Amino acid sequence: MRPAVPPDEQSPSTASRYLTWAAVVMILLSLPLIVNFVGRVQAESKMAAEVQRRSEEVQKDQTTLTQLHAALDYAKSDAFTERYAREQARYAKPGEVVVVPPGLQDSATPHPAWWEDFVALPTPPATPTADGAAQPVDKNH
Repeated sequence: MRPAVPPDEQSPSTASRYLTWAAVVMILLSLPLIVNFVGRVQAESKMAAEVQRRSEEVQKDQTTLTQLHAALDYAKSDAFTERYAREQARYAKPGEVVVVPPGLQDSATPHPAWWEDFVALPTPPATPTADGAAQPVDKNH
């Protein structure tokens, strides 16, 4: 048999019970706060990554803007004007000679393929008309 324990020592005191219940209630009340805190930390991490991405995008755009300003400054320069005049407009300085490849003199008519310069293509035969004059055959018919 067990020795008899006085009733005060068998069960915890009322104050101890209240403290246990208070701790359980505090833990239950703090769970939503902890979940909210974790969510805010994750959102902060996402925002920091977005700030970094946008900072890199701004840096890239600033580099592009710098390049465009340099291109604009070059386009306004005398060097660009001279290069355009020589290459596109076919101008020359006094004493220079402009050489234009055959077929590029008239931009309205296309230049034949390069092999047509080396291979003689047959000409279409002429067909006689009612008055006896020869008329070339139209290739499109």
